[in-house]
Amino acid sequence: MKKLAVVFSILLLSSISLMAQVEKGRFELSLSGTFGSYSTKSEYTSGSYKSSHESDAVNYAVLAFRPGYYIIDGLEFEPAIFMTAVEKNPPSFSISGNLAYNFKIPNSTVVPFVLAGYGIGNAVPVLSNMLMGRSSDKMDIGILNLGLGAKVFVSQNAALRVEYNYQRSSFDEEYTGYYSSKAEYTMNMHKILFGVSLFF
Repeated sequence: MKKLAVVFSILLLSSISLMAQVEKGRFELSLSGTFGSYSTKSEYTSGSYKSSHESDAVNYAVLAFRPGYYIIDGLEFEPAIFMTAVEKNPPSFSISGNLAYNFKIPNSTVVPFVLAGYGIGNAVPVLSNMLMGRSSDKMDIGILNLGLGAKVFVSQNAALRVEYNYQRSSFDEEYTGYYSSKAEYTMNMHKILFGVSLFF
């Protein structure tokens, strides 16, 4: 019983000291991402005629790099650089300026957070909003960035990070010729990111 009390006291003291990491003047570097693959299958039937097609699996990776600075206790300016690489395609990029608020929980090493921001990129969601496919050589696509998640401190200067991230991309395309036309697109992307954060 005495050993259990000692272990509990150490964990309690550690969690209290770890909470200092989300205070004014601190820096945070985060790297997170998600990896996977996708394939498609289609079947066509017309009367007695049937056909099907199944694609090969294609691998992809989404990476997010975020340097952060705590403006006041809990409130962090956290710009983000996203890169999406889809097998056999050029990578796409986006950059956004975000504000994140980290909620302190007394005597806990878990710090929930929410974030919001806006940025630009050269990609739009494709494949049922799962991936970002490059659609421009310019950074001219507006992106609304929202998220929520938690940082779980594993040491004084390091935490595991899990986050739900939502991005809304919008862009216009104009066509000229005999008739001029304009198309406006808005697309939504949802993803779960896993990573680590280092504090300085």
